[in-house]
Amino acid sequence: MSDFDSARRAALMQDLLRLMKGLPADLLPFEEVRERLRLKQIVDRGIQEVPLDRIIGSVGREGKFNRAFLPRDESLRERWEEVRSVAESQEGFPSIELYYVNDVYFVVDGHHRVSVERRLGASTIEARIKEFLSPMALTSDTSLEEVILKAGLADFLQTAGITQQNPEDFHTTIPNGYERLLDHISVHRYYLGIERNQPVSWDEGVQSWLDHVYNPMIATIRASKILEEFPENTETDLYLFTMDHLHQLRELYGSQTRPDRAVRHFVLRHRAEKSLLKRISLWFHELLKK
Repeated sequence: MSDFDSARRAALMQDLLRLMKGLPADLLPFEEVRERLRLKQIVDRGIQEVPLDRIIGSVGREGKFNRAFLPRDESLRERWEEVRSVAESQEGFPSIELYYVNDVYFVVDGHHRVSVERRLGASTIEARIKEFLSPMALTSDTSLEEVILKAGLADFLQTAGITQQNPEDFHTTIPNGYERLLDHISVHRYYLGIERNQPVSWDEGVQSWLDHVYNPMIATIRASKILEEFPENTETDLYLFTMDHLHQLRELYGSQTRPDRAVRHFVLRHRAEKSLLKRISLWFHELLKK
């Protein structure tokens, strides 16, 4: 079996393993990342030695190689094997071209060279770097979905005029979570204006929402320790869950239902649902054994 065939087989196995672990198997598509993160400012960083395991994206060829730059496509064979032969000779490679975005790299030119060097066990490669300046940090395991969420967070912070005090503040994994947070601010601002019988500025509405809605609910969520039962979610996810639940309770029992009671009720309902699902699972398991 040729090394190319072995590499393709390794790509298939690695893709399956990463998917089973919930890790991204595909390269990040640079054009979508640039659009989502609104990357515009670019700086030429010259030629550098770059860690190969931090090259996790591509400009235009993201479907041809997997996240570890193992080849997926038969059409890559001829060029891949040519590059493999050069790598074993004394000729050496010209520098590849990469884009850099806050701790990770995207291949502009040199996909086959990256693939072969990684296959041969090299740790670095010489590259000409152009950096796109971005406040959003990426990692070797960042998925496209995470990029979209990071872009949503950046848009939310900018629109709301909020500065994060901690890196995890306002993070949500809910697809439309940031739009819902902005909607919460708008609704709170509207009712605050009715209460005061005068217009409320956006900045004043945001601060009031933080002081009287969001931060108190987050404090209640922390005190309840409910996050221990939702390890895949964030505090802001739980804020959105419990605010939905609070709305349901107020429709049933009146507008005086307090947020802390909504959190406690949500916890109890979640535990009851988990217990019921566990009993159903055990019952179904016993049924299959008969």
